[in-house]
Amino acid sequence: MSALGQNRGMDDLFAALAPGLRRLKDDGQLTPEPAEPDGLRTFSSFLVMDLEMSGPNVQQHEVLDVGGVRADIAPGIPELEAWGARVRPKHIGNAVPGALKVVGYSAKAWKDAIDLDVAMDRFAELGRESVVAGWGIGQDMAFLVESFRRTGRPWPFALVALDVQPIARKLLKGTGDVDRFNLGHVADRLGIGRMGEHGALADAYATYDVLVKLLERAQNA
Repeated sequence: MSALGQNRGMDDLFAALAPGLRRLKDDGQLTPEPAEPDGLRTFSSFLVMDLEMSGPNVQQHEVLDVGGVRADIAPGIPELEAWGARVRPKHIGNAVPGALKVVGYSAKAWKDAIDLDVAMDRFAELGRESVVAGWGIGQDMAFLVESFRRTGRPWPFALVALDVQPIARKLLKGTGDVDRFNLGHVADRLGIGRMGEHGALADAYATYDVLVKLLERAQNA
């Protein structure tokens, strides 16, 4: 491909991603401000991530499962690496029973889980300086920021994040292809086979695969 064609491909990619781009504070907290698509030119990769938690309260509850897919910021966003692990809770007595049921938590299933500080170090290694991406990222980002704070680690990723859900809304709303915008439904309607539900790495892969499909649609629109 010529340099002109490559530049055009990147311009198209950034334009398609624009609805989901958000600025972050220095510690990773989401802001309501959109990020400029051209800002992606300074980064080389996405970390498409998902977290599963013991409940919704970022101060009271904990991350139980973490997964991420690192992908190149380039047309087609090719996958580079992936990793996931269950995380050992310290205060399981504070958990919401329904949240534990959703994630499938049991002491036996989590017997090989790793400590949060080990998980955050590995996650940072996987995606350092990457643009964090996810589906409906508000809660996941809050827990990710809190996990780095609890373990005394600085925010290791870019100060830009990507929410894939608004991109799906822009491209699929009114098409008749979907009637609600949760990850599982959108993935199913786009014909994406999934590794499972409510496992962090499985949902990270589902989000990544949905993003690839959405960008293909944008390119062919």
